Amino acid sequence: MSASSVAVIELETDTDYWKVSGPNGDFGQEGAELDQNPKGVYSTGFTTRTVSGAYQTGGRAVGEEIPIRQLTLPFNLFDVGAGVEDVLSRFRKTWRRGRTVTWKYTSAISGTRWLKVRVAQQLEVSPKRDWNLDGYCRVVVTAIALQPMYESDPDSVSWSNPSAGSHTGWLPLWNPTSEDMWLEWSFDPATSWSFPDFSFGNEKRWRRAAGVDADRMIVTPVLTSKLSVMAHPDYETYLAADLSNVSGLFNGLEPMYWVPAYTDPIEVPVVCNGPAGATVTMTMQRRWDAESGLE
Repeated sequence: MSASSVAVIELETDTDYWKVSGPNGDFGQEGAELDQNPKGVYSTGFTTRTVSGAYQTGGRAVGEEIPIRQLTLPFNLFDVGAGVEDVLSRFRKTWRRGRTVTWKYTSAISGTRWLKVRVAQQLEVSPKRDWNLDGYCRVVVTAIALQPMYESDPDSVSWSNPSAGSHTGWLPLWNPTSEDMWLEWSFDPATSWSFPDFSFGNEKRWRRAAGVDADRMIVTPVLTSKLSVMAHPDYETYLAADLSNVSGLFNGLEPMYWVPAYTDPIEVPVVCNGPAGATVTMTMQRRWDAESGLE
């Protein structure tokens, strides 16, 4: 394996930075090295939920339970000039209670992905003897990621109305991950926009006839300010830049569908009836089951 294919692993907060692993065993000048056999950094855990009826043979699957991710991270802390105690003190400060730390993993193949983690219990520091005799100490961090999926930088694509009036544009859409993806949209003011909320064959989720929403489009009301749309059900769907009550103008019309895992690249339409240059941006914010691969 070439050194260039070895991942770089970093810890970041608003004020702290540690490079803990890299090619050729090169960790950073901060003095912390990720030790062997960390746990919980690869695939996201899950349990398939099942139900069984009385006298039923076996049962049926009714979904999946994805728990909070738990990580066990062993580190070696080295004297980098001011003593082991200095490095340990800075490391403890990084992992203080209630603080969010970004666990960042960068590989040549999969780019950069990260987890937002926080310490779950006190750091385990149990030296066999005075660490100043050896010039290092071993620390084990037990951390949790409340959002257990890795994140990555989103992909955004845009299209602008070529001239005043009604025109159709096409945007590339794809989801290489093992997780469902919810789209985000941004629209400039216009008389109306139409944007896709394709079912990808998932009408059954809403007890609708198969194929009825294969080409579903949502039409906006007249937009007098920029509009943001979040398809994910955990977020407020419609937000106008001028903070007006734009949601009420949709009369209950909401995005219903997600982009399924492993969706190959396709092009989806957007229709603008508005001024020249009015622009739509579609953002694909992805979540990954693991720190690399799955493409």
